[in-house]
Amino acid sequence: MIEKLIESSKGLLKKGSDPSLQYSRIPFNIAVLDKLTGGGIPQKRMTLLTGATNVGKSYLASQIVSCAQKQGLMAAWIDTELSWDPSWMAKCGIDTDAILVSQPLTGEAAFDLMRALMKAQVGIIVLDSIAGLVPTSLQDEDFSYSPLAWQARFVNQSLPRLLPYLQEGAALVVINQIRSSLGPVSLDAMPGGLAQVFFSHFILQLRREGWIEENKQKIGFNITVRCRKSKVGGDPYQECTIPFRLDGGIDVVETVIREGLDKGLIQQAGPWYKWDKEKLMGMNNVRKFFTNDDQALAMLKEKLLITGVHDDAASKGLHTTGADSS
Repeated sequence: MIEKLIESSKGLLKKGSDPSLQYSRIPFNIAVLDKLTGGGIPQKRMTLLTGATNVGKSYLASQIVSCAQKQGLMAAWIDTELSWDPSWMAKCGIDTDAILVSQPLTGEAAFDLMRALMKAQVGIIVLDSIAGLVPTSLQDEDFSYSPLAWQARFVNQSLPRLLPYLQEGAALVVINQIRSSLGPVSLDAMPGGLAQVFFSHFILQLRREGWIEENKQKIGFNITVRCRKSKVGGDPYQECTIPFRLDGGIDVVETVIREGLDKGLIQQAGPWYKWDKEKLMGMNNVRKFFTNDDQALAMLKEKLLITGVHDDAASKGLHTTGADSS
């Protein structure tokens, strides 16, 4: 009886184990981010990147695109803010010859294009950003015309109509900005209404946490990424910090070093750091050491992996065997 019901539904009804309901992930290839997100950004799902201005939202999106391209996926970037810079994106690791870019004039054009891209089974689509979406009904009006909640109404009506097409396989990465308002300010005060929060499967909030300095010059800053919502695994309500350098993006080596410090594999006493038999002064020297010594970096990663196995087991009340954390 049930099988006949499934067959007569013409694909609308499936068993929970049906392969079409499974989804893949696009990893960051950065250990702390992959752990936070449960292995990366999910396809067939919507991820919202939010935060204040100039905290690395578009940069993080570019890293997702770069990783997707390395997997052989086609990528598209919907640029409503007119901020696409080919030279900078190439520096971020994106193959600019293998990505589709659009700068639509209206919000309707942006949504129509995203739907067409999903139907064409494009692997990842970035919308940068919701704050730049302007409906046609407002675009052609006098600048003095500003009806109440125009953007929220437009996004709330359009987004639910777009999401069903995620079943074609695309990972939709949407960027938005946190705004201030009169009166008490919510951490999630964003232009575009509440639909984006309701329908997001992942919400990653970014914050800038302090500067990275070298020879008294600011060369980067720390980005704290917090998982504010997850319907697709990972570590909800947890966060990680990644170092971002202005001349080279996310510093993967320093990310590994910081994780080693957190796990006690590298000892710190004031400005001094101790790893195995090496004693180094200052984080910059520690970074240079591990950058130049591939064997030491590989050993640190291996010990972090073993430590992570024990930590995960302990958090789940499990006992592990066959792993040596020494």
